[in-house]
Amino acid sequence: MSKVITNNITPRSGSSVGLTGDLTARGSITGTTGTFTGNVSVGGTLTYEDVTNIDSVGVITARSDVSIADKIIHTGDTNTAIRFPAADTFTVETGGSEALRVDSAGKLLVGTISDASAGSANSLVQVVTDDGAHLILGRNDSSISAGDAIGFLRFFGNDGGSYQECAAIVGRADGTHANNDKPTRLEFKTTADGASSATERLRITSAGAAIFKGGLAEKYENAGTTLGSQPNNPLSDGNVILFTGNESGNKTINFTGVHSTLSNGETVSFTAIITPNNSGVINVVQVDGQAITIKWSGGSAPSAGASGQDIYTFQILKTGTGTSDYTVFGAATNYA
Repeated sequence: MSKVITNNITPRSGSSVGLTGDLTARGSITGTTGTFTGNVSVGGTLTYEDVTNIDSVGVITARSDVSIADKIIHTGDTNTAIRFPAADTFTVETGGSEALRVDSAGKLLVGTISDASAGSANSLVQVVTDDGAHLILGRNDSSISAGDAIGFLRFFGNDGGSYQECAAIVGRADGTHANNDKPTRLEFKTTADGASSATERLRITSAGAAIFKGGLAEKYENAGTTLGSQPNNPLSDGNVILFTGNESGNKTINFTGVHSTLSNGETVSFTAIITPNNSGVINVVQVDGQAITIKWSGGSAPSAGASGQDIYTFQILKTGTGTSDYTVFGAATNYA
């Protein structure tokens, strides 16, 4: 039997209200406790005052939004949480520390709580660590053979209505893989003018060899002066140096940044072009300030240069770990 109450119901302390049917209240119901064995339907707003916990043994279903002030925590693991620490900001915490954040600009930040890109709108994914962030691309395969892809970095452009690959960097097996034996190469791909797919241009093999699939162009440094005015020439400026001023007398050329770059067993070559003006000649080579004996082509050092231009080539081999552990081979050719 249903009961319709048109006034408020406020039980006195220690008393109770017992009903065997439905209860319809057109006023308010005030009570200190209540137990319902069936469904409870609320057509308006259900307001909880001074409630510290809601305990549900089943699923809580919200047919619209769920509004919380700060965070959602994991039961029994309260230092793991989903948080909303600021306007338009979403974070995930694990072990009591922030693991990732989506900030108000829609950027995914991992390992940092602030944009590291000085506000660049396109830096949408940022990973920061104290000792350098790593991006890992892995292949989980128990049988990797030569030519199998390990991971891709692919670049796409959409001009004309569809996305197409424009460039790529590919890590690919350079032989059959086994435990502690992972021969791998890197392939660099670009797309030519008028083409719609990327083509391999450079390959660095598992042995460290560089194989160029197209034309090779190298920039040279135009010193715009004499070797006498610029004796120190860093490896970072390139391997070919043009000196346009007229040289005179014996000259020393010092190649810097070599010792910190090369390891034992590695080599680098330099080309120096000078204007000898009938007297200028390179007779001393230094590696980071350390003079190294030159083994000259033909068995002897060149004499004073003639007119035109002289091209010197130096092959520098690192033969140990010391600052003087180098062998230098040199050759000079005059061009009128």
